Amino acid sequence: MKSFYFSLFVTQLIKIITMKKIVLLITFTVLFANEAFAKRGRIPVCIPCEKIALVKDLPNDENLKEGSDYLNLGYLYEEYGAVWVPAWNTKGKYVLINEDETVYYEITDAQLAELKTAYNLELAEHPISFWKKIGGKLVFLLVIGLIVWGKFSSNDEEEEEPQTEEASEKPAE
Repeated sequence: MKSFYFSLFVTQLIKIITMKKIVLLITFTVLFANEAFAKRGRIPVCIPCEKIALVKDLPNDENLKEGSDYLNLGYLYEEYGAVWVPAWNTKGKYVLINEDETVYYEITDAQLAELKTAYNLELAEHPISFWKKIGGKLVFLLVIGLIVWGKFSSNDEEEEEPQTEEASEKPAE
């Protein structure tokens, strides 16, 4: 008998609460139910993170060898982003990097010009990928656009009043 009253209570409660409130309640319950999860489950934010990108794999030359590693041409820059989506890149410069792309060596403009002529390189001003340059900005704009669209479209639905059958069936006098 208790389960019958409980199920009746639940169905009445669902009728009263709108779907948006239910989704919001579930979201907050999941996010804040466990304090330990909140400490572990941080949103990855990169403000700023130092990144290295391989630009050109140079030939194995004894002049470009540091220890047992041959060096390649890379691009060092600072990346700002969240949730593994890059939003902005700053302070880019060409560097020499090891084969694992974990260690870099700064070079001067004169050394870079020497590498260009020695290896016949044509280098872009910002040689990072399209995703790193523009992709993240597009994703963030899309998310913001969807949020704004959702806000305005939900207001339009609430303002519309459905026409009742009685009003549509009355003959014109």
